[in-house]
Order: sequence, then structure tokens, then C-alpha cells
Amino acid sequence: MIATTTPSLQAAVEALGGGGLFIFGIRIMSEGLQRIAGNRFRTLLDKAVSNRISAALLGTSLASLLQSSSSASILTIGFLNAGLISIYQALAIFLGTSLGAALAVQFIAFQPSTFALGAIFIGILFKFFFKRRIIVNAGELLLGAGILFLGLRIMESGLSFFSESTVLRVLDNYLFVWRISAVLLGSLLTFIVQSPSISTGIVIALCGSGLVTFNEAVGIVVGANLGTAFIALFAAIGGTLYARKAAIINLLINFTAILVALLFFPLLIKTVIFFSPISGQFSAEMQAATAFTPARADLPRLIANAHTIFSIFTIVTFLPLIGYLSRSVKFVRSADDLSAHPRFLDKRVLNTPTIALMQASNEISRMSRIVMSMYGEIMQLIYRFDARSLRKIFEMEDAVDSLHKELSNFLVLLSRESLDPENSMKLPLYLQLVNQLEHLADSNIKLLTGIQKRKVEKISFSTQAMTELKRLAAAVNEMLELTVGPEETELPDCAEIADAKLKVEEIRENATAGHVKRMKTGHCSVEAGFLYNDLITAFVSITDSASNLIDIRRRIE
Repeated sequence: MIATTTPSLQAAVEALGGGGLFIFGIRIMSEGLQRIAGNRFRTLLDKAVSNRISAALLGTSLASLLQSSSSASILTIGFLNAGLISIYQALAIFLGTSLGAALAVQFIAFQPSTFALGAIFIGILFKFFFKRRIIVNAGELLLGAGILFLGLRIMESGLSFFSESTVLRVLDNYLFVWRISAVLLGSLLTFIVQSPSISTGIVIALCGSGLVTFNEAVGIVVGANLGTAFIALFAAIGGTLYARKAAIINLLINFTAILVALLFFPLLIKTVIFFSPISGQFSAEMQAATAFTPARADLPRLIANAHTIFSIFTIVTFLPLIGYLSRSVKFVRSADDLSAHPRFLDKRVLNTPTIALMQASNEISRMSRIVMSMYGEIMQLIYRFDARSLRKIFEMEDAVDSLHKELSNFLVLLSRESLDPENSMKLPLYLQLVNQLEHLADSNIKLLTGIQKRKVEKISFSTQAMTELKRLAAAVNEMLELTVGPEETELPDCAEIADAKLKVEEIRENATAGHVKRMKTGHCSVEAGFLYNDLITAFVSITDSASNLIDIRRRIE
């Protein structure tokens, strides 16, 4: 017996399948864009922007590249957490991301049916039958675009079946009695799918199928910005004070812009019609109607234009004010640079490997600073023992252990993603770098243990022994400053490293020779002799770890 399906079930499956293809297409197209942009875009992100216009353009580029202003906002929060950008710069980037999402929607609004299948064919041809990386990446971009358009068409076709449903029509009339309901729906939809581009694409399909009117669709699209602002706010909850304040200000900006749009909603609709190339097709009576109903073929472009015009309005209105808004926030220096909680790592961007590697690199740099601070605090204990410094050092050790675990897990998860050859070679080196930093922190703790033992057991060293120990500590510190710097800093010359290692070795030999001499003459007790030797061994271990770190960094470069 052949099972049959009801038309409503078939239409629902068609709509869901089309939606899945649409989201999958955006994902593939985003990956293709990132690979084409490559390290050039990474260089752009690494530069802190001081000009509000260039910062906004950076946000626009980032949102367009990722095909999601939500992902761009999350990354901005990550940079803000680490102190790479200010609140002023972050607010400008936030404003720019809304325009980037609007540009992505403009692309979606083209909806060329013949292009979809042709793009899929050419994309597969480029991706699987060519070896040049740029052609393969272009093929991935075309494949994603084709699947995107095909999915949108299938989703709209499936949803059109429900346009005459009495139940949905009554629900529609009840839900959209007030425009604020459409805004809240747009905000919720964006928050769920984590992308205003995807939510607007779904709205285009809903409107094209007749389930929602054009005015309702504009309200939903306007609300998408509020959903993005809430995503940024949730991303900032576990971050620094700077990040939380920037996210709150961004939320207030979007809330104010939406409030203005609702108050002047008829003017917004007229503006959309006026700036659309098809405005001449609509009579004055149609434009003056409370429920403006354009032709089905014109809906995608009008909805995309509404999104773009609202984003431009928000930028033009609030970009000049971000200086005042950022200055109105009292800056309090956050001391959580030693936090065990990762600042940069966000598993939600693992599907964008180029950005994820940047996050890992920045987190490794912060881990390096913590390890360097550990040694600096331990070095001070040689001169003067302080119990408060002792507690701080152990907190640093806990932070390094936690970051070692988090970074290793993040990099392992990243290795399961589709990486280009260059990043595939870097990934194991990053893991080695993390492991070596953790080993260096352990060597610091061994050194600290020896210093603690000297204090607790009241073991005294001669003046000459202490002088040699301090000289060795200073030489090792110079070695660390050369090698355990942030990953983005310029690598020292091989000659500099060789000279630093030679200096440490010479001081170590002199200290060992003096130690042996004092042991022979009886000027040093057995307990003091063993402890002194343990301290020298710990210093040598730290030097070896520093040397290994610089070797790994050279291979990464």
C-alpha cells in the first residue's frame, strides 16, 4: 500500500526544506567569501580604527563577509573585552554591521530563478574540477549563492499553500494589531536564527507567499536590529565592564531608532517607495493606502530597501553622537586581564575558521602576558617576600591552567572544521604554543616553590650567592621579554636570542662554580646547597621553554 501525504504536510515539508537550503546556502557563501578575502581581511581586523567612519565601514565589511551582523557583533564584543578597541570604536562598528546585513539582504532580494541552478552548476564545476585555490573559493561562493536562491524559492512556494488558511489569517490579524508586535516578532526571529540576513530572507518568503503584508514585513525587518542588539548584549554578559556598557548603549541606540521608525511609520513606507526603482508603478491612491500592497514580484526589493533605508537612518542619526555617548560612560580600569575565563574564544564562530584562529591567537597572547606577569611577580619575591604576591601568583597559575584547557578544546574543535592549507598547518603549532606556555607556567611554580621553601625553612644564602641568583633572574627575564611576547609583535633576530641565551649560560656557569666552591669550603650548608641548585635548575628550565616558544612562533610566521 502506497502511503500518501496531505497537501498541507507536503507544503510544510517543502517550506522547511527550502528554509534549510536557504540557511545552508548562506553558510557556504559566507565560507567562500572568507576564503577569498583571506589574510587581507585579517590584517584589516588587526588594526584598531580611530576614525568613526572607517570603524563603521569595518563593521559593514565584517557583517557582509560573515553574512551575519550578529556574528560581527559577537566578534566586536570579543575585541572590546581584550582592550583592542574602545567603546567609541565598538559603537561605530556596531552601527556599521547593520548596514552590512542590509547589503546581504539586497543580494538576497535579487532572487533570479534561472541564476540559482546555473550558479549551482558552475559552483560545483569550479569547486570539484579545478585546483587553483581562488577558483575553488569562487566556486564555493557561487554554489552557496545558488543554493540560497533555490532554497528561498522552494520555501516561498511551500508557504504559499498556507496563505489562504483561515486559522493563520485570524492569527495574523490578531498578532499584528499593533506594529510593535511585528517588531517583537522580528527581534525574536533574529535572536533565534542568530542572523538578521536569514530572518529577513524568511520574511521575504513569508511576504511573497501572502502570509504577512508588506507593512507587517517592514515592521519585522525593523525589529531584526533589536534582535541583533540583544545577541550582542548576551555575548557581553560574561565580559568586561567596557563590553557590557557598549552592548547596553548599542541596545538603547537600536531601541530609540525603532521607536522613531514606528512613530513615523507612514513616512518610512513612503521613503521606501520613493527610493525604489519601481516607485513609478504605484499610483498615489495605492501609496496613500493604510495597507500598501505592492505586486508579489516587487516585494523582495521593497523589503530589502526598507532594511537598507532604516540602517542608513540609524547610522546617519547616531554615528555623530557616539563620541558623546562613549564619553558619557565613566571609564573604570578593569583588572580582569588575569581572569581564568577566556576573553576571545567564542564557539559560535568556529564555523568561520579565519576569525576563530584570530580569536585563538589573541587568547594565546593574553595567556603569554599572564605567564610573563607570573615570572615578574616571582622575581620580586627574590628581593622581598610578600604573601599577597604569593596569592596573586597562584591565581595566575589557575588562570593559565584554565586557559590551557579552554584553548586546547577550542583548537581541537576548530580542527574539525574545513580549513584552508595554510591554517591547517598553523593549527597544530598553536596547540604546541599553548602547551609550551603551560609548561613555562609550571616551571615558574617550581621556582616559586624553591623561594617559598627558603622562606619557610629560613634557609639563608651568602651575599655572593644572592647576587649571582639575582643576576641570573634578570638575565632570564631579558630572555622572556624577547620570546614570550604577544604573537602579533615582531619576532626578535636570531642573533638577539643567541646573545640572550649565551648570557644566561655564562651567569649560570659562574653561579654553579661559585656554589661548588662554597660547598667545598663549608660556607654553604647541605640544605642551602640543594635548594640553590634547584633554583638554578628552575631558571634553566624557564630559559629552555622560552627558547622553544620562539622556535614555534618562527614556524607559525
